[in-house]
This record gives sequence, C-alpha cells and structure tokens, in this order.
Amino acid sequence: MKFFNILLFLLSTTSVFSQQIRFVNADNGLIIRESTNKKSKQIGKLEYGTEVEVIEETEIELKVKDGQKNITGKWVKVQEIDGNQKGYVFNGYLTPNQLHKKIEIKFKDFSVQMELDVWDENGDLKKTHNGNAKIYVELGDTPEGKKVKIKQSKFKKIEVFQRHENSVTIMNEGPHCDLTKWKHYYSEWKKLDFDAEENSFISDSYEREDREKFIEVGINELKKEVEKECGKHWSEQIKNIKNVNEYPSRVSTSRIFFKILLIDRNDSVTEKIISFEIPMGC
Repeated sequence: MKFFNILLFLLSTTSVFSQQIRFVNADNGLIIRESTNKKSKQIGKLEYGTEVEVIEETEIELKVKDGQKNITGKWVKVQEIDGNQKGYVFNGYLTPNQLHKKIEIKFKDFSVQMELDVWDENGDLKKTHNGNAKIYVELGDTPEGKKVKIKQSKFKKIEVFQRHENSVTIMNEGPHCDLTKWKHYYSEWKKLDFDAEENSFISDSYEREDREKFIEVGINELKKEVEKECGKHWSEQIKNIKNVNEYPSRVSTSRIFFKILLIDRNDSVTEKIISFEIPMGC
C-alpha cells in the first residue's frame, strides 16, 4: 500500500510538471477554431498576452506568412487560464515567455502599441487623444527597452525620440513624499532605432547613473520645499543629509517621454508627446 501511494504521488507530480503554459504572441490576437483546419468555424479569439494551457497536441502542421516572415508550427488545443475559451489554435504564435498585455494609445491619424502594464482607472486608453497623452505606468513596469509600434496609413516618415525626467523623493520605509512639482533634471532627446524586421522602434533603457542625475540645488532649499509640500515630519527626516541622493532623500525617474514626429506626403510635420508617469519612492 505504501509503494502504491508513492507511485500515485509520482504520477500526479509528473502530471503537474508536464502542464504546458503558453502566452499568445500574435499582435492582433489569435483565432480559436472548432477543429484543426483554417476553414473550420471560428469560435473565439485570444488577445495578445493571454495565458493558456495546451491540453492537446497534434501532428498537423501549418505555415503562416506574416509580413516578410514565414512562421511554421502545428495545431494545438488550448484552454484559456483566466477565461472560458477553449479550442484549436496555431502554436506558431504561442510562447513560453510571459508577456505583458499590449496597450494601444490612440490619436486621430495613428496609434501607438507596446507591451506595458498601466493604471487606467479613467479609461484614457479607450479615448482618441486630440493633443498629447499621459499614461500612468503600474509599479514594477517601465516603457524602457520595449518594442514601440506605430500604426498609421497617412504618413511617409515617422521618427520617435525619448527623454526622461528625474525628481526627488523622500522615503520613510513604506511611505514616501514625491516632489514631482518641484525641480527636475531632463535628459536630452534621443532618437530611437527602428527594427525593420519587427516593424517597431526600440525604446531606450536607463542605467542607475542616468536615474540619479539632478540639477544643482541647495540642501536648505530642498528642506524648505519638503516642509512646504510634505510637512515638518518629513523635513525632519532629512535634517542631516548633505546631498539630494543621501538617504532618505533619493533622485529617481518620475516621467519618460516619447516625442513622435510624423511627416506626411506634403512634408507637413505632426508632433505628439506621450508622457509616461513612473511610480517613485520604491
């Protein structure tokens, strides 16, 4: 009986470890079909980044042309992890690497797509922006080092530039006081590289020294600002510091900006700026 229980445990453990979890890597979503045939009934669609479990594999191969790339794979049956959709999909657009949900920032004549976790309580991502856009980034994510895709049909040339803003925050273990309305350091605009194969711009990433840069300020000036904006308790926290990067004071990135220049066929230039608000003090 003891041997049987051990065997049963090993079999159940093997079953858990063999579970195939995948993430949808198709920009426009992945179609779910009733059977392993492109002509079979479409029963659903999985959005980019959706987590699924592969519950059945087949040997039926499929080749899909995506722009300049040929993608090969097989039909598999999947079950949506956080939903009820189940059916057959092409596994050429499934990856074992966890993906962030893709957001789309909409403007009148174009939109910007990228993987990013954002806080959108006011539903700004559902709106079409007439002017510039402000996006609130969730804690733990950043627009740095991401593929930035511009969807449009009107413009003959597009350029994207990036810069960042650093601000001062005062930390007290958990709580923090952010001086985002005070003085800032701004980097120079940097033109982003374009990846023709991915049809995307690649956003810049920052090192620690980039995040800690700040303008010259007097420490007494900083202390007065902290007392005014945060209260005397907070100014007491920094009474002995000698510079803005001495704990519990810290300089870190508070905003990252994308400047998008779009040139139409008449050489008229449209400029839009997206401001990504970055959580501070953590």
